[in-house]
Amino acid sequence: MGMIVVSFGSIMPYIRTEFKLSFENGGLILAFFSGSYLINGILGGWLVDKVGKKVILVIGNGLYVTGSTLLFFASQVWIIYVSVVILGIGWGFCNTTINILVNDSSHGDAKAMSLLHMSFGIGAFFVPLIFSVFLKVGLDWKALMLFLALLAFIAFVLSLFMKIEFVIDEKDVHSNKRFPNPKPLLIYIAILFFYVGSESAFSGWIVSYLITGLEKGPVFAQNMLSILWLTIIIGRYSIGQIGTRINKAQFVMFASGIALLSMLLFIMTKNEWVIFLSVMSIGLSFSGIYPLTMAHANSIIRGSGMATALVISGGGLGSTIVPYLSGRIADGFGTVAIIGTILVTLTFMFVFSWLNARK
Repeated sequence: MGMIVVSFGSIMPYIRTEFKLSFENGGLILAFFSGSYLINGILGGWLVDKVGKKVILVIGNGLYVTGSTLLFFASQVWIIYVSVVILGIGWGFCNTTINILVNDSSHGDAKAMSLLHMSFGIGAFFVPLIFSVFLKVGLDWKALMLFLALLAFIAFVLSLFMKIEFVIDEKDVHSNKRFPNPKPLLIYIAILFFYVGSESAFSGWIVSYLITGLEKGPVFAQNMLSILWLTIIIGRYSIGQIGTRINKAQFVMFASGIALLSMLLFIMTKNEWVIFLSVMSIGLSFSGIYPLTMAHANSIIRGSGMATALVISGGGLGSTIVPYLSGRIADGFGTVAIIGTILVTLTFMFVFSWLNARK
């Protein structure tokens, strides 16, 4: 899942060049992908309650195969839009199902949630490196899509034979019949809206920003995307070890503040070493926000696929709006506006994480 989601950050400059797309059109592709994820993430939560986790997981993996294969054969822009919508459905189904399964079975354990999202980061870390190798041997972005389709097919086959035997506690069955208190639920949704929006925009546009805006080489740009996800992996592993001993809400607030300051440093420099250090800081600060927010929300969403899906949908909505908005603004004000937009979303994330920490 991590490899497919983050692959668009690596291949976007090449899609824009091949199809002569503006930043707005590139952002629209990301928005179609994330918008499809948003809608089907919510639908996936409802379907999990109705037909079960395994069925939705198998369908989601099957859609990954379909969408990646279609992208490989894409010769017109409309095929790309159709492909990313199909991939978004797969992402929504798989992400919601896996989060429900781990969150419910671990009762919101921070270590379990961090390890889950660390696995996403591992895939996200490797995809720019793999694509860099493909470029060096003369392959293009479509070869990467074919490679991801083959991996998705393996995941599809494995999910067919996966045994999911999990029965939620009686108290969780009871909680599933009552909709959670909307005020804390909305705060969790807002935090994930601004976090996932910022993460998606930054990982989706960092390569384009470094190549087009700062005129850095493509290898350096791809390496910075890998560094971002490498530090997220390291951070999520570390948080997994200490997650039960920290105040989750206060940690998220602290990490939000560091992310905001690091992004400010990133936008102010052209020095490659400072870029490197700021990207590392952004990755480390990003690493704990999603899993710790989900773990903190466990007490009100456990046992309800729909409630879990609504919280996750906050991230889906953010990943739809922020990348598109930043791309559209960049067409009028230059690539620096991409990072400027992310700074605004990080500011709001800090505000809502502060509200969550003080309640």
